[in-house]
Amino acid sequence: MQLENSHNTDNQQAISSKAFSGFKKLIFESAGITMSDAKKSLVAGRLGKRLRILNLQSYDDYLKYLTVGEGVNNGEFQIFVDSLTTNETYFFREPQHFDFLKQEILKKHKPDQLLRIWSSASSSGEEAYTLAMILADELGIDAKWEILGTDISTEMISSAKQAIYNEHRVRLVPKDARHKYLLKGTGSNKGYVAVVPELKKHVRFEHYNLVDSPLRKEMFDVIFCRNVLIYFSQETKKIVMQRLYKQLKHGSYLMTGHSESLHGMISELRSVKPSVYLKTGNV
Repeated sequence: MQLENSHNTDNQQAISSKAFSGFKKLIFESAGITMSDAKKSLVAGRLGKRLRILNLQSYDDYLKYLTVGEGVNNGEFQIFVDSLTTNETYFFREPQHFDFLKQEILKKHKPDQLLRIWSSASSSGEEAYTLAMILADELGIDAKWEILGTDISTEMISSAKQAIYNEHRVRLVPKDARHKYLLKGTGSNKGYVAVVPELKKHVRFEHYNLVDSPLRKEMFDVIFCRNVLIYFSQETKKIVMQRLYKQLKHGSYLMTGHSESLHGMISELRSVKPSVYLKTGNV
């Protein structure tokens, strides 16, 4: 999950300070995301599409629609969240984490034990399927491993389940992995690839809010939580980290984005490399 600059160049009316403040409050309360005033044009660009679709005259009208109008019960609120949390991502992003996974974690893994990895802000699935390719190569396609991908955007979860990507998204996938794990589209599907069913069976996707969804029953050997913490306030970041910490097995690893630091946040998470943390506590 990530907020990217909007490329919408349509002429749009100005978003009022009242509406922008209302949208900021809603996205913080529902997703824990903190937006600065610098995001005002992004919000206008993303939500302007909803105004046109719903035939509303202003952003203030849309805020009212979301909070006291039809949007309260017709699913529009989730569309609002999706509109502000969609992510432009790709396979094998920030490869240093995948190198650490192969060299330090998988080499020590006992093949008779189930390995479980959580891609906790999985967006449209590129990170989760990257992990699946690595585990299939290192442990075997029929070995005991599984990957959970979660995101707050239902639109992204739907896209991840389809597992169809344009060529740009898979540009960093190694040639041998492309050959084994991606099916090349032809005809009307030219320029797209699909993840093979043998890989997809190891990966499942669910809608999940890192801030307040119920804690999961399963425990994980590795949790990836990359490029999402930068959108949280310090207080919310600490809440999310405390929750993820509880989902890690003792001696397991948490990986964050390279620009995200957990310094001083949880003492039982020990930094072993930049943006790689080891759980040393038992709680």
